[in-house]
Amino acid sequence: MQKGRLPRILIVTAGYGEGHNSAARGVKDALAGRAEVRVTDLCAEAMPRMFRLTRAAYLWTISRMPRLWKWMYEVSDRRNMAEKPVRGIAPVERLLERLLREWQPDAVVCTYMVYPYMLDSLASRTGRAVPYLTVVTDSFVINKSWLCSKSPLWAVTDPWTRVIMEEKGLPQDRLRVTGFPVNPVLGVLAEEHPLSWKEGEPFRVLYFAQRSARHARAELAGMLDANPALHVTCILGRRFRRIYPRIRDLRARYGRRLTVRGWTRRVPSYLAASHVVVGKAGGATVHEVLAAARPMLVNFLLPGQEEGNTRLLEKLGGGSHVPDARALASALQEMMADGGVQWRRMHENLLRAGMTGGSGRIADLALKLAEEHTN
Repeated sequence: MQKGRLPRILIVTAGYGEGHNSAARGVKDALAGRAEVRVTDLCAEAMPRMFRLTRAAYLWTISRMPRLWKWMYEVSDRRNMAEKPVRGIAPVERLLERLLREWQPDAVVCTYMVYPYMLDSLASRTGRAVPYLTVVTDSFVINKSWLCSKSPLWAVTDPWTRVIMEEKGLPQDRLRVTGFPVNPVLGVLAEEHPLSWKEGEPFRVLYFAQRSARHARAELAGMLDANPALHVTCILGRRFRRIYPRIRDLRARYGRRLTVRGWTRRVPSYLAASHVVVGKAGGATVHEVLAAARPMLVNFLLPGQEEGNTRLLEKLGGGSHVPDARALASALQEMMADGGVQWRRMHENLLRAGMTGGSGRIADLALKLAEEHTN
């Protein structure tokens, strides 16, 4: 590193699921002003056409054929990627090699499990090793694909996941409990926007519609029929055109109790205003909810890693899985019963857990690696 310049940190991610990209953005935000940062989706840049096809196939599989995804996940959990690398992605490794040679980062942060093996391969082949940090975006259920690299450090979400990874053979001195690197803004929500609720006031639910229009319609109607105090903000995201025509009439039926939004940058603001979050157990969503100390009801989870995210919610006493619309409505009624005793207990559990600051801790680790490399 040249004297007088900021350290260079390369963050490599992949758009297969929002958790990897969300983690990359969180670390980038925490490094602002402290390092020169470059975030790159290596798969999207090196193989754009193949990336679009495989990403579409991934999204279709997880939404339409979860049993097939479970089988694929179990197969990958038996594979040592250090011994059997992923085939057909040589352009990705070549792009990574070019970035290391031309941009010359002082440290690399990996939020996707394939890249550590490429860094190991490049170090072995060229003799030039760049220190890197592996950010594990899953909790409790840890696929073998995370475990077989020569990573100097792994950043994990919680103490229970660290123990699980130790039991799988990773050395304790290379595991750091950092928390998930969510947007640093979310860390202050619990302090700046304290929540309270009493009977007669609106009980606000933030609902992410991440399945079919049929599921969204059933769950929205079930929630809003369960209690007249319930007010729901429904985030449709990029599914707006597909789902909104099927739920448009619900806005007329429930009036101001139902708000519908498409893609939005205001998720932190909606989180701050909500008492409960309902959505899929993706790594980014669950950890953003934990950082904001909002209880969560999981209405859909993928076999494998998302089962682990749900277990973390349950372990902290801040959420549970609701398999259908009836169970969702029942869970909300229980949370609101007796003046909201159960909801208040869950909220306080998450406040005590303090699942914030992950981005800053990982940024500190990356800067330390860069400094050690320079020295």
